[in-house]
Amino acid sequence: MQNKAVDEIVFNFDAIVVQRSDPEALAVNLARQFYQQMRKQDFDQKQVLRVASELVGCLTENLEEYRKKILNQKE
Repeated sequence: MQNKAVDEIVFNFDAIVVQRSDPEALAVNLARQFYQQMRKQDFDQKQVLRVASELVGCLTENLEEYRKKILNQKE
């Protein structure tokens, strides 16, 4: 981001979620709108990839915790 205050980033997740009842369409719409907001805030490609990497990291961590929970239940 170039010289833009963090508090200028406004992204209303609730409005997007309420508008969609189809989980697949919601996922696509949410991702596209999130990307558009990052580009509007002048995120460069490196910053966009950093955000994507963080999201994948969060998902990986969550899946690992879920896997451990399932394995513990089987014991």
